[in-house]
Order: sequence, then structure tokens, then C-alpha cells
Amino acid sequence: MRIAFALAAAAIAVGPAFAAPPHYKVAAHFDPQGEVDADVTITLSEGETEKAFLLSRRFAVEPMALPPGVTVTVGPAEEPMPALNKYVFHFADPATEPVALRFRYAGPINTEHDSGNKPLRPEGYELFLDHMWYPVGADIQTRFTVDATIDGLAPDLVVVAQGDVTRTAGGVHIERDFLDIDLPLVAMRGLERAEAHGVEFYSRDLSAWRSQQYIKHSEAAARYFEAMFGPLPRKVRMAQVWRERSMGYARTAYTVVTEGRAGNPGDSEVGPARHVAHEIAHAWWMLASPLTDDFWLVESAAEYMSMRYVEHAFGPEELAKNIAEKRKATVDVGPVMGHGRPNRLQLYGKGPLLLVELENRIGRPAMDRLMIAMAKEPAHTTAIFLRHLTEIAGADAARDFDAALHA
Repeated sequence: MRIAFALAAAAIAVGPAFAAPPHYKVAAHFDPQGEVDADVTITLSEGETEKAFLLSRRFAVEPMALPPGVTVTVGPAEEPMPALNKYVFHFADPATEPVALRFRYAGPINTEHDSGNKPLRPEGYELFLDHMWYPVGADIQTRFTVDATIDGLAPDLVVVAQGDVTRTAGGVHIERDFLDIDLPLVAMRGLERAEAHGVEFYSRDLSAWRSQQYIKHSEAAARYFEAMFGPLPRKVRMAQVWRERSMGYARTAYTVVTEGRAGNPGDSEVGPARHVAHEIAHAWWMLASPLTDDFWLVESAAEYMSMRYVEHAFGPEELAKNIAEKRKATVDVGPVMGHGRPNRLQLYGKGPLLLVELENRIGRPAMDRLMIAMAKEPAHTTAIFLRHLTEIAGADAARDFDAALHA
């Protein structure tokens, strides 16, 4: 039986206002039969007049009393995925002290909008932003710290998450003092752990050929990128999990890839190497908005760097093959920018090709200076990229590259 809980908000009087990122305090219980009930308190410290969050409509939520000067409106939302509710909190005046927004809710873990990757499967749990199982900033780029206690995880589930992860008698405690837009979690049976430079790797079979390639090339790619960008900010936890649909995604110091077939020594290493190199590259390339056309600076940049690694590891012939494949696949894909978030072919095909062409024009030393300068920026936008390109290679190169993005 689904139980409706409550949502409440209250001002926390702790002295003068201070600028700090949002902080999530999460207490959740997973029912192995497929339900989650959660109590999530989001503390906002900045002087905002309005803040919105998204939560899946499959959860039952009730708003309750709000402190003076705070109101909330609730309405349906279908973006960035279907069947959401949008909660918009309005503050009469910019907050002069931290404000806590408390969501209490319950409902099914699995959703019909899971794209073939169910959060709850026979092997265990895989949860990330796309499942909208916790209140997500409506801009999908609200970055926060988190302190989460999750109960209802059987002792045989191996938990992979960000930050400090401590198993408890009935679940796990996750404390993350660095920022990210997500609260991702894998809790799967039978995962084994291996460690190499730059990566902490989890798989059901570490001896499998594909697992070995992922570990080998994660470490090698980390060393290759570190030579350009400096040390990895944090070791990457990488989980290889079984699911119906092949996909990979990366968050700060965290990556999940699909297990797929085990592979054998007769297979080419290039595919697994390019895959994990792309995900490791996200350690530096994940700071652009996922909702705008600037998102090419996340996926196209990471893909370009993975192509650079393939050339480094396997030679220019393999790079040439990949370039030819991308050119064939992107003949009619349309512009990377000018229409909102790019599609998959624009992100992983045309965008990286434009960066290869830019490198051919300005030379690799200048391209390296450009990518290093951009990687050091705290936020990634096309305007910032073009500014660095202008400083390094001139206004004509920046103008022509901008035109190519929109062509």
C-alpha cells in the first residue's frame, strides 16, 4: 500500500546569511518488493527569491505548512522526461538565512519511463538522475552536497556510490562533500572490486576479458589525461553492471557501464578502450548545462579526448577509422548548436569531428593549450570556449568554429 507522506519547509535561524551550495539530507528506505519512502531535506543558503524542483509523479507527496513569506506552487511537467511534478518555492524576500525544504514521499521505485534500465532488478538497484527518485533541481544543473542514509539494502548487495560509503546493518550511509547534480547509486549482488591508478572498478567477473580491458584502459587513459590536465581530482569509482540496454554515464568520480558479453582475446581492444577513456575524460568535461546546446562541451569534448587516447594507445590508423565512421554517420545530422540540447549523433559524432578539424587548423600544441585552459574553467559555456580560442588562435579561428557549430 502506498503511503502519502508530507512536504514541509522551515527557516533555520543560524545567524547571518552565507553563500554555500544546497545540501541534501536524505533518509530513505527501499522495500525489496519495489517501494521507496523517503524524507529529504534540502537546505538552501543563498538569497534566492524562487527555487524549483522536479520529482517523479509516481510518488505521493503532500505539501504542509510553510514558514512566513514562503509559498509553493505545484504543477505537472513533461520535461526533461514525462510524468513529473514541478514544485516551485517562492520567497517573499531573498533569504537572509538558510532555508530548509523538506520533502516526504513514497511510491514505486520502478518507472515506465526507465528507457530499459529499471532501477530495481533481480541483481539489485541502479539509481541515477533519470529515474527522478529524489527532488532534482528543475534546471537539472543544481549542484549539491549530500548526506544520505538508505535502509533496506540486503547485506549481500555491494554498494557503489560517490564520496564516503559506509555499510550499515541494514543499508548504507553516503556522505559526499563535493558537488554534483545527481545522487547515483549501484547496489548489486556479486560485484567484485579491483583497484588501479585512477580507478576503483567493480564487476561480477574481474577475470572476464572485457572487465580486464576496462581496468587496463581506465588506468592508462587516466595517466594519459593527467599528463595534459594534471592529477585526477578524485579516483573514479566504476561499476560494470548487467542491464537490458547498453549505456554508460559519468558523474563526478563515478561511472557506470554495461556489462554486455564477456569478450575474448580475439576481440579488438579499441571499443572498450574508447568507451572507458570517454568516461574517464568526464573528470574534466562535465561542467556544461545538460539542457542547452552548450552540452557539446560535455559529451563532444569527452569523445574528442577519447579519440586522442585511441590514437595514443593504438596509433593513427585506428583514429582514422573512427573519424571515417563518424563522418559516414553524420552526413545529415544538422547543426550542433542553435536548437537546444544536441542529439546523440551531434554530440558523439559531429561535435568531436569539429574539434578534430579545429585541431587540424590550429595545430595540436595550440589545441592542447585550448583544452587545458578550458578544463580549468569552473563552468563550461561556448562563449568561454570561444574566448579562449580567440586568445590562442585568433578571432578568425573562433568565428569559423562558431559558424561550424551552427552549420
